[in-house]
Amino acid sequence: MRILHISKFYPPEPGGIENFVYDLANTQVKHGHHVYVLSHQTDFSKPTKIEIINGVTVIRVRTFGQLAYVPVAPEFTLKIRSVIRCFKPDIIHAHLPNISAFWLICSPKICPIVLHWHADVVASKIDRKMAYLYNFYKPLEKLLLKKADSIICTSKTYLNHSKALRKWLQKCRVVPLGLDPDRLNIDINTQKSPKKPAFTVLSVGRFTYYKGFEYLIDAAEKVPYTHFVLVGDGPGYHTIKARVDQKGLTSQVFLPGKLSQKKLVQLFKDSDIFCLPSLERTEAFGLVLLEAMYFGLPLITTAISGSGVNEVNQHGFTGLQVSAANAEKLAEAAIWFKKNTEKRLAMGNMAKKYFEANYTIENIGNKIERIYNYLLDRI
Repeated sequence: MRILHISKFYPPEPGGIENFVYDLANTQVKHGHHVYVLSHQTDFSKPTKIEIINGVTVIRVRTFGQLAYVPVAPEFTLKIRSVIRCFKPDIIHAHLPNISAFWLICSPKICPIVLHWHADVVASKIDRKMAYLYNFYKPLEKLLLKKADSIICTSKTYLNHSKALRKWLQKCRVVPLGLDPDRLNIDINTQKSPKKPAFTVLSVGRFTYYKGFEYLIDAAEKVPYTHFVLVGDGPGYHTIKARVDQKGLTSQVFLPGKLSQKKLVQLFKDSDIFCLPSLERTEAFGLVLLEAMYFGLPLITTAISGSGVNEVNQHGFTGLQVSAANAEKLAEAAIWFKKNTEKRLAMGNMAKKYFEANYTIENIGNKIERIYNYLLDRI
């Protein structure tokens, strides 16, 4: 099968969607398929680049910056047409949100189109400009949804709460995200660091408006003799750092920025619990939760109405769910885990088993391949 993925970015650019597309593309190559990925260049000074990574042909289109989270890539329209013409894909698999995927609307349709609905463009109460900008995005979104043959949504909860998908339910299939542990270069026999620090709460993500890191900082004030490590970078990094400095928490809260894979893996192994304190449905699934679960970490997540995070973290089984935007509840959950070592370890063990049963990329890749075959059989 010849599969063309259209993704906003592709590793080594970090991010949940990026890592999922990477794992899925690699798995599809292992299954004998020919796979192309068309994405954007993240270094705005570089021209369009073609490279082969683990058998996947990756085309990174020249980009001149970003405008309201959107890559400015005027070459994308020409590149998508030339790739379709030369590669002649059997399946086009576009990962949304990604405004460049809208060029499929005016491209000749030579094969089935699958849209992977990673998230709605949420009319945020936090970032008000998103609601305004969605007015321009929405008409194109409708046209692409109409043209698509199938839509993959990452959870039943998200599908049931998506206004954009309400008209297209007959096209929708629910397949959760998956993770390839091999990508993490994990040696499961590696022990924790011999000089492991105090009880550690780990969080990983892009420092942006919906992640809720400010509430995790406030929670740290209420949990003494505990380290909080927030890994990542992004537009909100300096605001969070200023909050840590202002509260005098520099000996308790650590912001190491973007880390190498090796250092991040060691942090997962050295930490005691993982927390994702997100605030709204822009956090649609939380792929990083799967990484934490693989390492046997119990989870603290926030109960976000309509988000698939609520399905990934089973309250009382793989971790605890608390109300969003609530530092007090985040602190209470961290203290509970700290005091209840036996239950914490049991939940971490259950989280690992739950991941292995439901979220391996091999399992998820097979489900997606069945959707491809169903569409191709209808031609």
